[in-house]
Amino acid sequence: MAIRNVVMDRRDSADYRNHLKRGGFLSASYLSISGFDANRLKKLAQQGKLDAVRCAIGKSIRWYYSEKQAELAHLRGLA
Repeated sequence: MAIRNVVMDRRDSADYRNHLKRGGFLSASYLSISGFDANRLKKLAQQGKLDAVRCAIGKSIRWYYSEKQAELAHLRGLA
């Protein structure tokens, strides 16, 4: 999958965020607080090595990454 681009309205963002969480995706801000390097995760996603969702909510861009793949990349020293 690599990167999926999603454009949505603010009213839909909470529902879609919950949908992503149930699907095993975590926000880049949560991962960066947990010690992950968000820039490296983004590069891995652009290379096709990590599944990611890029959400455009109005003018704001939010990134969500596959939790399992991000953890494996972190353990391997890639993120």
